[in-house]
Amino acid sequence: IKTTMLTKFESKSARVKGLAFHPVRPWICASLHNGVIQLWDYRVGTVIDRFEEHDGPVRGVDFHLHEPLIVTGGDDYKIKVWDYKLRRCLFTLLGHLDYIRTVQFHPN
Repeated sequence: IKTTMLTKFESKSARVKGLAFHPVRPWICASLHNGVIQLWDYRVGTVIDRFEEHDGPVRGVDFHLHEPLIVTGGDDYKIKVWDYKLRRCLFTLLGHLDYIRTVQFHPN
């Protein structure tokens, strides 16, 4: 099988730990080792927003299927739910005793 790279994204940041594709829009959300979450438009190859409230690497990221929400989880033992239209964190889930390695919205 021969594969072809469609688009290459470059950012001056730490390593990518997680990726999520938006279910409808041409967006990719990247969670980074430096604690930043970047929202990319893959049609034009630009960062359209950044979210910065985690302390340390962010390993997991997911888009909600119907609402303008992103969920992230990181090495700070926190899960955060973001509203990308309001451009802010709505709430943080605390109480985990180890790194959050993956997150996912329930499909319903």
